[in-house]
Amino acid sequence: MPEEGDILRLAITGLAHDGSGVGRFDGQVVFIPGALPSEQVEIKITEQKKKLARGRLVSVTKASPDRVEPPCPHYHHCGGCQLQHLNYGAQLEFKRNTVLQAFRRLGNLPDVPKVHPVLAMDNPWHYRNKAQFHVAEIEGRLRLGYYKPGTHQLSPVKSCHLLPRPFISLVKILEDIFEGYELQPYNRDQNTGLLKHVVIKRSEATGETMVILVTNSPSLPRGRELAAAIQAKDPFVISVVQNINPKDRTILGKEFRLLAGARRIRERLGSLEFLLSPPAFFQVNTRQAEALYQKSTEYACLSGEEIVWDLYCGTGTLTLFLAQKAAKAYGIETVPEAVENARANARHNKIPNAEFFAGDVEKVLPDLTAQQNNPDVIVLDPPRQGATKKVLETVVGVGPRAIVYVSCDPATLARDLSILSQLGYQVREVQPVDMFPQTYICGNGYPVKQINLRFQDFRIQKNVILSTGCPPKYYLADRFYYIGSISF
Repeated sequence: MPEEGDILRLAITGLAHDGSGVGRFDGQVVFIPGALPSEQVEIKITEQKKKLARGRLVSVTKASPDRVEPPCPHYHHCGGCQLQHLNYGAQLEFKRNTVLQAFRRLGNLPDVPKVHPVLAMDNPWHYRNKAQFHVAEIEGRLRLGYYKPGTHQLSPVKSCHLLPRPFISLVKILEDIFEGYELQPYNRDQNTGLLKHVVIKRSEATGETMVILVTNSPSLPRGRELAAAIQAKDPFVISVVQNINPKDRTILGKEFRLLAGARRIRERLGSLEFLLSPPAFFQVNTRQAEALYQKSTEYACLSGEEIVWDLYCGTGTLTLFLAQKAAKAYGIETVPEAVENARANARHNKIPNAEFFAGDVEKVLPDLTAQQNNPDVIVLDPPRQGATKKVLETVVGVGPRAIVYVSCDPATLARDLSILSQLGYQVREVQPVDMFPQTYICGNGYPVKQINLRFQDFRIQKNVILSTGCPPKYYLADRFYYIGSISF
């Protein structure tokens, strides 16, 4: 068994879920960030445990044909990306295999569904519309950046291949402006200082930008003057907001104060325009978000006559996409502020057939079932922990002819699809969508054909075939059921 500090030569046989290379030494699994399958590498053991070890890549003695030179100079010490050294085609196959493995190991399904090739980006760079920077003092100056992996040591941002170039220009402007104001960076060890983080949101469609200054306390000396200075230097900054967050567990706290400009920025997806407030959730990859929602709508197979429920709807972006092709769309969301954003976006886009409810899905669903017609389509878009079994049972109980599942975690997706399978659904196919190129995150979409086997008392029409692949509307026993799971 190797010890910490040992130098070893290993053959890399695979990739772990986090993109680390996987090798073995004396039967023990060793994880090495930066190593790729089929490579021969030299490593230094940095951590030794009973069942596994971790190592640092020292050199590559035989390189993989999929290895490429990372274009970002900060790649090896930033931590924001994990796969820049792997060519994009191989990244997509790695993510597809991650989904397959989740179904095989965790899904407990009779048959592993067909997983299509991942829907890729034409240009997998500079795609993020949001960035969260930490703040620290380096050589007497406030700097913005990311923490180095496994530390709270700041790596200043001089360039970033995931961010559009206006982000980097704005970071330089902010750092220059901060020098003229009494801003002490937050020290998490001593719980002192004021400025903790800076969050930047930028609309890809309009260029409108929001700057959120996250502070440790409500007091922000010369805050409005500071906000005006930021806007004077960058005319695309139409909103400057203070967020008060005395806790360290999350980037943003609950209290927001407008310092200058507008309360929202405008972003477009397809034909819709969305008003984004400071706390509003929005997919960080605008281009792939549109592909995700279009694919979700496609698998819902809407003709304009259906009733659709969107569970865990957030700010209603997908609900409004669905409402354009349905008779009625209802969204349910736990966070009241998100529901208010959803209603505002429905009004802004003049979509009268979308209605939103605030509350826990488990509690709102029974009331909605009692008051409204049962849905033809249900969309599930739960947080990373997935849907509860009670929600899944309720969904199946109302008998929708189609389910579209939107997931941000392959493991909980596989678990939930297993439950739906046990409740009478047969998973058929999966379509991943890449939401986070250059990272290990499986931001994937999985539209999955299903057959519902519960409607035994209806006449089976074996000869009903639609050229679109959508399910017949009235022949319940022969319908295809679609579970779309889209991870991000």
